[in-house]
Amino acid sequence: MDFAEQMFKKYDQDKSGSLQMQEVYECLQSLGTKFSQKDIQIIVQAFDDNKNGVLDYNEFEQLVYILQNINNISIESVLFYKADSDKNGVIDVNEFMNIMKSLQVQMTDEKLKNFAIQMGAATDGIGFENFTNLITKMKVLM
Repeated sequence: MDFAEQMFKKYDQDKSGSLQMQEVYECLQSLGTKFSQKDIQIIVQAFDDNKNGVLDYNEFEQLVYILQNINNISIESVLFYKADSDKNGVIDVNEFMNIMKSLQVQMTDEKLKNFAIQMGAATDGIGFENFTNLITKMKVLM
């Protein structure tokens, strides 16, 4: 049994086969992260691919993989690596649109696309620093 599976089984307290927001919060706190309840809400939104409000094992495993492979753990860095699906170190237009939709940002596709292009997603891609600065500003609105 790998680490993610051990953690999942330990914190799936109701044995539902998924982790609710409070279970995710308790799990990540036990790992020494400093995520707030609001951060956990954002993380669950971002990783909840089937949009059922909880994390199933595969969704949780993806989160744990990212947490194990980044140096500076923050909500911004977790979201960057979730968004960077092709793992090339930058976020393109489609990746930007996907993460914004998963965070339920209320913008039309056209506005999201234009915003991503303005941030450089169509040329060099949106780098880590620009993306994390944007998320820091957006957290107030989420």
